[in-house]
Amino acid sequence: MAEREKNDWYPTPFKATEKLLRVEDFDKTVWEPAAGDGAISVVLEDHGYKTISTDLNDYGFCEAGVDFLMETERKADSLVTNPPYKLADEFVKHAINLGVEKHAWLLRLSFLEGVKRHYSIFSVNPPSCVYVFSQRLTIWRGDYIDSNTPVSGSGTTAYAWFVWDKDDDSGTTQVTWI
Repeated sequence: MAEREKNDWYPTPFKATEKLLRVEDFDKTVWEPAAGDGAISVVLEDHGYKTISTDLNDYGFCEAGVDFLMETERKADSLVTNPPYKLADEFVKHAINLGVEKHAWLLRLSFLEGVKRHYSIFSVNPPSCVYVFSQRLTIWRGDYIDSNTPVSGSGTTAYAWFVWDKDDDSGTTQVTWI
């Protein structure tokens, strides 16, 4: 098995964001804090959203050198991203602490697991909805392929969009399939 990409850059397949936008709406301006090559931002813009695209690393698309975890103010009330998996807990907690009103995260379905995560995130701020991909995504390392390249095959990892929405006060997480 190949080593992980050093900066945890795995571009989001366009179809993953397309599926999210079929079931969720966001404010007109959306922050993408791990924008990479713009895979999510491009789809958002194609759907009429204005994006504020930033990334810690420079992949030639957006404002580079912006460390999301060091930001002290939110750049928009909505956020959509595929964060570095090794920092996913910290990213989600930081968005909550910044007061982002609606945020969606492309994460492994296994993000639902773990006692520490349960107590630090889910028990105090449960997501509004988890959208499980019924057909697994194929997500390649950013240094192997870009998000514009069509790929075939079935991925080996189950993914889902995890959505937090301050306007949903039901306290119950809906799990559904896309």
